[in-house]
Amino acid sequence: MAHSILLRNGGIEVTILRRGAIIQSLRVPDRNGNAADIVLGFDDEQPYKDGTSPYMGALVGRVANRIAGARFNLDGKEYKLAANNGPNCLHGGKVGFDKVEWSAEHTDEKRGPGVRLAYTSSDGEEGFPGAVQVAVHYVLTHANELITEMHATTDKATPLNLAQHSYFNLAGHGSGTVLSHQLTIHGDHFTPVDDVSIPLGDITPVSGTPFDFTQPHAVGERIDEVPGPAPGGYDHNYVLFGLGPDARDKCTGGMASDTPQLAATVLDPQSGRGMHVLTTAPGVQFYSGNFLDGSLRGKGGAVYAKHAGLCLETQGFPDAINQPNFPSVVLRPGEEYRHSLVYRFFNQD
Repeated sequence: MAHSILLRNGGIEVTILRRGAIIQSLRVPDRNGNAADIVLGFDDEQPYKDGTSPYMGALVGRVANRIAGARFNLDGKEYKLAANNGPNCLHGGKVGFDKVEWSAEHTDEKRGPGVRLAYTSSDGEEGFPGAVQVAVHYVLTHANELITEMHATTDKATPLNLAQHSYFNLAGHGSGTVLSHQLTIHGDHFTPVDDVSIPLGDITPVSGTPFDFTQPHAVGERIDEVPGPAPGGYDHNYVLFGLGPDARDKCTGGMASDTPQLAATVLDPQSGRGMHVLTTAPGVQFYSGNFLDGSLRGKGGAVYAKHAGLCLETQGFPDAINQPNFPSVVLRPGEEYRHSLVYRFFNQD
């Protein structure tokens, strides 16, 4: 099969790369029927392969987000990982799932066209135990949805936490910043972080803080009030669906539910493009593109400056393997990891 796969349904088009199971482009019409590519990325594969791309559009793993000190203990044994984000391991290490080649096959079912990608992660890959069989199924539905279904099994106990890492700009990927986008997050708690973005272990109410998106706010409305590591902005995990401090006890198999629930909504007032994000995961990492600095030239020569895109990465909590208060991300033999994510597009008049 070709290195890229194009799916079309109605006015929406998505291009998926076998490299990293990456969403390379996603064209969605605005309120006037004019389509634009709303995800950041690159025209060719090299930036995705060599690490120039900051995980744009990728399926990240074996463990999304950060593992403190690039190490963890599991069943009495310590495992050491690559430290590729200061002292921490980020998104699976130096060669995570975002950089490998996946097999791919087209699917065609009642809900719409799709592609199923698969990868076998060997025992010891990037320091993680167990051979893991991973599959991701992208489906472009007749209901203006892009569905991502993630599955995995293992032959040894291992941490596993997959995430889809697209950067969105609903005005178009090269149109400027997302600071005017209106965002709602259905999480009334979040997990504060230290100066290297590792959770402190607390699950804290968002009320009265710049982290409160339980009602719609512009992304840039309070961004200067966000404490934390330079260069400033949001890069925090939200506890979804009212799980709050009891999230660990309310999750089964690391997931909050069997059926995707509404986690977030983002709207670009100028174009009218909107997107609901639904998931079965207990958390969503809201990242406001803080480390984009204008040095990357993306598709069509677009310059990606700070806050040129935002990510809403549904996942288990960061550093959960080292945080006993967080829902477990350990997958064991005989179990199946199942994580569903839905991007549902709409237009506001």
